[in-house]
Amino acid sequence: MVRVRVRWTGVLALVGVVLASGCSGGNGNSEADQDAGGQPAVRAAPPAGDTSPLVMTSAELMERLDEPDAPVILDVRSPEEYAEGHIPGAINIPYDRIGAQLGSLEDYRERDLVVYCRTGRRAGVAEEVLSKAGFEQIWDLEGHMVAWRDANLPVGVPAADCC
Repeated sequence: MVRVRVRWTGVLALVGVVLASGCSGGNGNSEADQDAGGQPAVRAAPPAGDTSPLVMTSAELMERLDEPDAPVILDVRSPEEYAEGHIPGAINIPYDRIGAQLGSLEDYRERDLVVYCRTGRRAGVAEEVLSKAGFEQIWDLEGHMVAWRDANLPVGVPAADCC
């Protein structure tokens, strides 16, 4: 039997190279993610058959809010969280009710649908339900509501009941 002596430093270095080559690092704002003017590049929809959501940054979403084809924003937090503050124009359907509420989203099937919660877990659950239901233009909001608030972007609150 032949014994091979392994040098762990070499193995660890190789693992590090493999991991580094598979990760872009940084904050996702590489030059490849920008257009010629240095603005965030518009990302294409996922290839047919790909069910994983794309990722949209808060800045990208903010830029697109005033466009005629602005994405539909889906807040999958609880009604109480939504009432405390949400992205302006967001529709609130809690993540655990998405399956039962698919009919109310049918008009948005052909539009970009940006899904967010507080940090991402619940949005992932909702995105999976939407994907299985045939929605193809699903976007995950990078950093979710935590990042939106950290960036000091506008937060809407429902109008208070008066009188």
